[in-house]
Amino acid sequence: MKRYRILVWDFDSRVLTLKQEIRDEWEEQVKEQHRQDKSRTEKALVTQFGAQNAEVKIQNFIDLDRKPFSVIAFHNQFFEQIRTAFVMGAYYPALTGACALGERILNHLVLSLRDEFKNTAAYKNIYRKASFDDWGLAISTLESWGVLLPQAVEDFRLLMDKRHNALHFRAEHYPHLFPGHRG
Repeated sequence: MKRYRILVWDFDSRVLTLKQEIRDEWEEQVKEQHRQDKSRTEKALVTQFGAQNAEVKIQNFIDLDRKPFSVIAFHNQFFEQIRTAFVMGAYYPALTGACALGERILNHLVLSLRDEFKNTAAYKNIYRKASFDDWGLAISTLESWGVLLPQAVEDFRLLMDKRHNALHFRAEHYPHLFPGHRG
């Protein structure tokens, strides 16, 4: 089995400064240092993401929570772009980007690992394909190989549902445009 060594990693914990509440038992000097750190972090975010709707952008940044240590080394730049779109309030591009990245990761995993699982029942369903747009097949294949943890399987299936709802046009979502349509 191939092993990948991640040499470049990415982590952003600035949100911890924004979320940390000042505690009564802290010394006054510590409280003041925290206020200054929080102010510097907010100013840095405004510089990074822009002053217009800064409060919303800072809240979006907080809502995303800290950026995890990355295990998706080949996809860090896309992950960062998705996070940036969300913070900026570009929610649909963030969602479609997350869906595209999810599909890319599933494809990367299946294509990179399939030769290691030639003796499995799932192999016959994927050995000739150059890419996968059937998320269910990719997820169930990786699950059967024990590559995805149960929580990752659940999360990918949830993202698959969100992808289908967000990317596939459905007239029933627009009753004012298609009044007679019943789906």
